[in-house]
Amino acid sequence: MSKRVKTSAEPVEYNRSIMAAFERQLKGKICQICSTKISLAAYREHFESCKLKENDDDCEVLAAYSKEEAILLRAGPEIVLDDAQEDQALPENNKEQNENTKTENAVESSTISECPPTLETTSSVDPPNTIEPNISENSEDPPVKTKRTRRSLNHDVENTVRKTVKIEESVPQRRRSIRLQVKQEKISADDLVKYIDNNIPSTSTNEPKSPYYVEFLIKIIKRVLSTPRFDEKYYDEKFWGDSDFLKFKKFLMDFSLSAKCLCARLLMRKPVWYKLEKLQEKYNEIEEFTEATKELISAQFIDDESQLRDLDEALELADIQVLKNVAKKFQIDPNKNRQELKRSIKNFASSQKSIFGGIGAIGNSILKSLRKELGMCMRMKESVIRLFKAIMTIYCPISTNSALCIDNFRINVYQDMVFLMLQIANGSIRFPAPNPCTNIASFYRNRDELFEYIEAKDTEKHIMEFIASGPSGLQEAFNLGMKAREKIEKMDKTEKRMILNLPVYERKLTSLWVLTRCCGHTVSILEKQKNYDLAVEWLTFILLNDGLKEICIESRGVWWDRLALDLDAHLKDKDEALKMIQLALADEQVMEKEKLMIQDRAIRIAKENFEQVLIIEEPIKKMISSRTLSKDLGDGRLNRFLMRNEQGEDVECSVEEVVRLRYLSDEGFSHGFHDEGASWHTIFGVLFNDVIFDTKSYKDTWLSELQDCPIDLSNTLYSRRAEAFDKRIEWFRNSENDEIEAEIRRIWNEKSHETNRECAWKLFPDGVESFIQFYNCVSRESLLAILQRLAKNYRNCRSGFPDLTLWNPTTRQVAVVEVKGPGDRLSTKQRLWLSHFRNNGVRAEVCHVTADNEKRL
Repeated sequence: MSKRVKTSAEPVEYNRSIMAAFERQLKGKICQICSTKISLAAYREHFESCKLKENDDDCEVLAAYSKEEAILLRAGPEIVLDDAQEDQALPENNKEQNENTKTENAVESSTISECPPTLETTSSVDPPNTIEPNISENSEDPPVKTKRTRRSLNHDVENTVRKTVKIEESVPQRRRSIRLQVKQEKISADDLVKYIDNNIPSTSTNEPKSPYYVEFLIKIIKRVLSTPRFDEKYYDEKFWGDSDFLKFKKFLMDFSLSAKCLCARLLMRKPVWYKLEKLQEKYNEIEEFTEATKELISAQFIDDESQLRDLDEALELADIQVLKNVAKKFQIDPNKNRQELKRSIKNFASSQKSIFGGIGAIGNSILKSLRKELGMCMRMKESVIRLFKAIMTIYCPISTNSALCIDNFRINVYQDMVFLMLQIANGSIRFPAPNPCTNIASFYRNRDELFEYIEAKDTEKHIMEFIASGPSGLQEAFNLGMKAREKIEKMDKTEKRMILNLPVYERKLTSLWVLTRCCGHTVSILEKQKNYDLAVEWLTFILLNDGLKEICIESRGVWWDRLALDLDAHLKDKDEALKMIQLALADEQVMEKEKLMIQDRAIRIAKENFEQVLIIEEPIKKMISSRTLSKDLGDGRLNRFLMRNEQGEDVECSVEEVVRLRYLSDEGFSHGFHDEGASWHTIFGVLFNDVIFDTKSYKDTWLSELQDCPIDLSNTLYSRRAEAFDKRIEWFRNSENDEIEAEIRRIWNEKSHETNRECAWKLFPDGVESFIQFYNCVSRESLLAILQRLAKNYRNCRSGFPDLTLWNPTTRQVAVVEVKGPGDRLSTKQRLWLSHFRNNGVRAEVCHVTADNEKRL
């Protein structure tokens, strides 16, 4: 028995090896549609989902044929022979037929390839003539014997070429007609404004009107397009561009009322996915909801469920029943709550991934099942949302400022703005701004600057949302902060210079200001993560960057203090902390209250070796005690104070109310408010009303009828109105009291129906007479000193007033009291105001309240 000899296998060619396969996967493939490089594993999925752009002429269908026509076209013309000659002529005829077919196909190919790929050319290219395959054998006319000569072939070629030349000669003319047609379809800002005036009912007509949210959105568009800027230019089609104006045109002129209503509703909501049935149930006032949805999809204003390609988004949209159905299909335990089901499905989907990233086949199957269970879904396109956010920002930049979301991340500034317009329209609220306002925000030079600002605002809002979500969202918030910093570092120097040349009240409404504020939020994130080294590096970037010294000036003092704290308390570098403190105290943008706070930190670090820059007296202190309830009642409040009312019952009250009642009963005061300075701001707003709320002399500070104050009610308030303020102060100092009281009554009667930032009209229950009693309790010189400090440094002094204001019209006594419960401390701005009141003849005290009988009910 012969032994089998094992021979060594031949070496595998490299092109057929596993290494070559991986190399081809890594190299990827270029998408023929979007020219993006895609890995081979993901190419098919990408190619199927990739769509051609509108008006893409790279590929056009010139002619369409049925299957039979295509076969005949490739085979060439039919040849008919006599039966007697069939056997002899077949070889020769076959040879000639092949030559004829090759020649005709070559001519046809050259004709189509030479023809420019335009839509008009398609109608000029006729399909080649073909002979019908079914010819009756019993026809009266005998079958035609076809024998194509070289001359006839040349004749056909000549005719075809002549036909091609004719097509090519007609192309320029047709292209000119296309350009003319496109030019005629372009629309201007004047056209849109005229259409609004002529076709959309106004509030003065008796015609049926659109819902208020549609009406106000149209009003915003009209005002932005038709109001001249301060440079006498307009936010017209040159500013926005053709694509944006096409969206405006679709919304105003093409959409039905139902489509406009649905579009406006979606614009006011979060840009997430929604189920069609849920929206239809919520907005049942919208007629023809399904047709409206189709309009928005056709106009590319919204995405339908076919664009739902993110598993996380699909899981977030799904309710508990949908999740259970999908879980059962993939044999996942459905007996869980919604969050656990989402987690289980996501973990199951991630069990199989592509070697080049992304979800694998299981994830795709789960996503398809989710889409099927969810049914029809929609989401407003991001480009549409950005466009309408931009035009609403121009309409009222103050109401849409993203700084409003710092204290309340859930706020929807655009929705609130439309509701504010409704309140003005129905007369429930009135502002001092001119209505209609003839001015508009004019500091966005081009579309790019505006959209960069919109993007920065969105970034800040997302950062605040992630921070509020807890530790799980801090990394995502940090990533957004990194992107904000990168944008600052890459920003063009010319653009930065233009922003820095703006007045500070306009500068804060630019992308650079918001992005810098995002960096400040990122510092807080790093401190929460206890990454103090990196937090110090970020603070150094913000504070020592020459290009940012005029940005976020009201925050610089807080950032300097955080830098000193991180260096001293966390990194134990006292020398560097003292060095930064010296730079902070020399920073002209740091306000007095922050300088005092930084100085306090320096004293704690250096003790007696630090020379104080600010010296203020310690306030007068009083101590009282009050009964409290138990601390452990489940609501997180540390102190719940009790007072006995007139009926002899124990009632719960705030610590400020405890002190107010004690001063009214024991200190000789008859009136008192817990107003935190509102009474002093009201005096300021009444006596200087004609200066602060002057809408004629300072038109650039009134940009919308939604403003309750001028946009420069900050550090430039006095500097821009110094002459008017000084004149008013001089009048107040030298006038008789009766004249001043008459002026107070005039302003109160004319303006008390307006809501403005300074005057708390309803604070005084008896109206102007109660207010005059309070005014008469303060000496003229004391009041002037208080009001001058507020006017000349409004940004630094607008807050920090004592909690309580008390007075007695009979004895003409007035006092201010800062209330502190157990464990509370005075802030630097409160210390400064207490010192200023005391130095100018007003009784100013701090009252500490201690808890008594803490464990007894």
